[in-house]
Amino acid sequence: MTQQDVIAVFPLPNVVFFPGTNLPLHIFEPRYLEMVKDAVQNKQLIGIFLLQPGWEMQYYGNPPVFPVGCAGELLYVEQAPEDRFNIVLRGLYRARAIETVQELPYRRMRVEALPDILTAEPDRISQLQGQLMESYGKLAKSMTKIEPKSLGHLNDFAEIVNSIAGALDLDVEKKMELLEENDLFLRAQSVGEVLKKQVSLLEWTNRFAHLRPTDPNVN
Repeated sequence: MTQQDVIAVFPLPNVVFFPGTNLPLHIFEPRYLEMVKDAVQNKQLIGIFLLQPGWEMQYYGNPPVFPVGCAGELLYVEQAPEDRFNIVLRGLYRARAIETVQELPYRRMRVEALPDILTAEPDRISQLQGQLMESYGKLAKSMTKIEPKSLGHLNDFAEIVNSIAGALDLDVEKKMELLEENDLFLRAQSVGEVLKKQVSLLEWTNRFAHLRPTDPNVN
């Protein structure tokens, strides 16, 4: 039987959260401050779900979210000034929304866990993992948005794939596609294709770096 939970829902317009990754958040809206307090008291999971386009007109209600998100547990909670919270969520599993069971003061949904499927042979997985780590390492040396330290201790294929997917500078629609992919190997291949393009662009840019003027006021 598929695992089901009732979790709090924190909808965001520009964040796609992946299992096995950490997500720092600053909480200030009253309904979500209450959500965090409930999560601490009741050990409630919090799901990050991406808001669907057009959310702006309904934000203070419950605008539609994409059906797949990520359920996370509170890893860290800090009381901030003005009765706010700094928190860190640890992604546990991909979650598909089934039904809304509470709308106020914040949304709670019944969700089902979406396990990853991995049908590729071990040697193909190992080869792809090595390629991902190599390409990611090349980007990490030159791009401040990517932090190589976050992968240095990882050996689990899923955590590596999801950590890179979360760290890459991609639009949220593409990240949503990656999160929705049930086959972990196919997700990894898609991540690898993005990495390959970004590494190629980086290498091309570096090839002509010597032509860049040292004075920014010079064209």
